[in-house]
Amino acid sequence: MKTLFSIIVIFLYLVHKTESYSSLRRHHVHIYNQLPSGFSTLLVHCASKDDDLGDHTLNPGQDFSWSFKSNIFSRTLYFCRFTVGPRTVAFDVFNADNEDITYNTYNYVAQADGIYSNVDPDNPFNNLVLVQPWQ
Repeated sequence: MKTLFSIIVIFLYLVHKTESYSSLRRHHVHIYNQLPSGFSTLLVHCASKDDDLGDHTLNPGQDFSWSFKSNIFSRTLYFCRFTVGPRTVAFDVFNADNEDITYNTYNYVAQADGIYSNVDPDNPFNNLVLVQPWQ
């Protein structure tokens, strides 16, 4: 009986660890245009090696999002190019090689001085960190 209990405990532990593993969870990327009025629209182009998500034009207050699962080898990488008027920045918005597997939501917010980010699934505008200033 003690052996059966031990097997059940180990099994439940392994199931928990497997579900928390990055490549088995769905990831969500959200892009928000929080540019002040007077700015032109935000143009966003995102892609991975396998998926080109196309061009998206976001007016202030609009957003664009997608979700995906990492491939089994944790090599999934998505990058985006953000353009406002003559200013453009581009960077990786998700890189399975670099990500902390405890997160599955990645928010990017365009503001007047650059692109900000957080990983809060409940509040995309809370505790934002500047990722890339406009160039």
